[in-house]
Amino acid sequence: MKKTKILLLIISTILIAAGLYLINKDLYHFEYSYPFSRFFTPEEDSKGNFILTEPVPLKKAVYQLTFSASVDAVGSGCYLIDSKDNVFFSADIAAGHNEFVRTVEIPETTSVRLGFSYDPESGKLEIEQIRLQSDHVLYKESILRHALFSFIAVLMYGYIVLRLTKPGLPEFILQKTGIDLPHCEKIFIILLLLTALASWPFFDHSRFTEGDDFYFHLSRLEGMTLSLKAGYFPPRILLGWMENYGVGSGFYYPDMLLFFPVGLCLIGVPTILALRIFLFFCTFLSLLSIYLAAKNIAKGSIYCGIAASALYAFAAYRLICLYYRNAIGEVQAFIFYPFIVWGLVEILRGNVGKWKDFALGFWGLLMSHMISLAISGVLCAICLLVEIRTVLRDKRIIPALIKATVITLLLGAFFLLPMAEQAMKNELEINAVMSRPIDIIDYNLTKFYSIFLPFDPWEFEDATMIHPYPGYALLLVPVIRLILLFKKKTDPKMKTADRILIAGLLVLAVSTNLFPWPFFNWFLAKIQFSWRFLGPASVLLCISGGIYFDMIRSWVTRKNTALILMLAAAILSGLPILVYTYQNKMYPLNRLTLSNKIISGAEYLPPNFNIDYIDYNKDKIQTDEILTTVTNARRQKLGFVFSFERVGGDEPVFYSLPLFYNYGYTGSVIDENGEKRPIPVSKDENGLVQVNDEGKPSGTIRVAYEKTTVQKISEVISLLTLAGIIIFTFRHKKQIQ
Repeated sequence: MKKTKILLLIISTILIAAGLYLINKDLYHFEYSYPFSRFFTPEEDSKGNFILTEPVPLKKAVYQLTFSASVDAVGSGCYLIDSKDNVFFSADIAAGHNEFVRTVEIPETTSVRLGFSYDPESGKLEIEQIRLQSDHVLYKESILRHALFSFIAVLMYGYIVLRLTKPGLPEFILQKTGIDLPHCEKIFIILLLLTALASWPFFDHSRFTEGDDFYFHLSRLEGMTLSLKAGYFPPRILLGWMENYGVGSGFYYPDMLLFFPVGLCLIGVPTILALRIFLFFCTFLSLLSIYLAAKNIAKGSIYCGIAASALYAFAAYRLICLYYRNAIGEVQAFIFYPFIVWGLVEILRGNVGKWKDFALGFWGLLMSHMISLAISGVLCAICLLVEIRTVLRDKRIIPALIKATVITLLLGAFFLLPMAEQAMKNELEINAVMSRPIDIIDYNLTKFYSIFLPFDPWEFEDATMIHPYPGYALLLVPVIRLILLFKKKTDPKMKTADRILIAGLLVLAVSTNLFPWPFFNWFLAKIQFSWRFLGPASVLLCISGGIYFDMIRSWVTRKNTALILMLAAAILSGLPILVYTYQNKMYPLNRLTLSNKIISGAEYLPPNFNIDYIDYNKDKIQTDEILTTVTNARRQKLGFVFSFERVGGDEPVFYSLPLFYNYGYTGSVIDENGEKRPIPVSKDENGLVQVNDEGKPSGTIRVAYEKTTVQKISEVISLLTLAGIIIFTFRHKKQIQ
């Protein structure tokens, strides 16, 4: 045994040494990628210079500029400008399709932007995969990124060394914390393997899955990253979108969990890779949450938890959200659905202390996906009405539910209150989308027969082809219940499992046209699609299926065979989606483009805003050019500054700035005498920020976005609530000890 441990230590040391070398061998490598294709055509673009990239801070070094270009004839070119807008590099683009590779020397630390000069006579110009890289320069982001991954590797190595050299460690941890370390290790490995099997399309680094909402969420990551770099926290209005006009999606779409992939982006991890890591992490957390929920509902059975996790990993609708739709909000919701079921079951059992798990589930949905939050709220309200006798009989239940509600609202105040303020102060397209009824068509409702389909490609060309379904493994759960019935198996857990199964089947029916949706069009308008109910239905069926499997396993002789068959059934149920994704829904990285897809239905733009306005107006300020002249206009983060000089008249002249109006913009004017005073900011007929010069003959106007009083108060409320929870938890544990 001692020789085996020594051998394992030697192997581990060799592996960590090799791993640290591989992690850090590119420490001095810098790469900036602009992966979005850009097209110029004589029909849509005039002759001129076009800046593509945001300012990229570069240190003094020699870099290599690379991109793919296709152009019909000569006449177009590329150039780089520094922080003072001086062109320090330019080159022509040869006709045809070619790989453009040039060496660029940066003589001093500066910020550079890449632009293209376009001549319509050169025909159609297509630019792909722009990269600026060097292998001889050290950046802070590179140090942080390599330090993070090295730290993780060293932690893993340190844990292995501890386990090999300290045989009494599990007993010590068990005595101090009550944690069964070997058991946790086994569960961790099982859940990690299930996560890897359900995520293997992400391991293809040369391609990406372009789901329905992919570009929207990718833009959110990039916008949050740029906004945080600019000093805005939390990033409610995102830079980078729509030519930096300032899309306020952060007011309406929660993004708490996205700080994890955004943090990776901030240390230099490519956006798509950061998103893949995040989605892998979401799958693991989803399996962990349903494992804990099923295990505890089944009174500590690990096999119930494993079965529920396997079913959940390959549940068809979860995979559809992950790959076909790239619905990142709903993917995050799968982490928190199990906590709601677990908490509610325990509360109704009389374990009212579990209101904390119940609150965690709802707070997680609030921070992930508002539609899933609304669906869960309605389902829980119906469940409590059905169980009204239990609720009224146990006087502790209502206070527990109230505490869960209050804590959820207080912790989420930093998001809820600014959203409410913005909705009241500023009309956006999303306000109308959420308030008006919708036309109920096949696209919104799922036909009942579709839940029995084994597989259907998720294509939008024909709405009748869109058939979300739960997967055969979940549909077999009622069959497993019948097997238990024939065996006359009785167990205290049976009643709980049956109730969860019935609830799951009812919610499954609600997701289809069996439910009278025309009478509930007001709610369908809020959730958009009836098949969103497949999310909570999958959770309920997975938990009940896990409990039934645990019962069957307890009386069969070949227990390992039963476990293998269950895992095989779960994997086979999700295999069609995984195979179809890998073969038909993954595309090379050079296909990636955000040029015309980042607005996702324009839900976060002003109503009836003409998107073409941005193309022809760009950064120009709209005003009465007969009365005033605008000079030195420039964008400053979420703001604008410009000088004006009146030609004639003393009446106020209005200026429409290239910024989407969001409540919170402030303005000031510095007149010809150097006196600064605030000026009102309003919204013009296009939904853009508007200011006036108050009749002054000349001066400089500055507009910037600042946190409102409601935003500041809401953040204090959430921080104080979080601090109170931490202090209370710490004191409670100290009292127990």
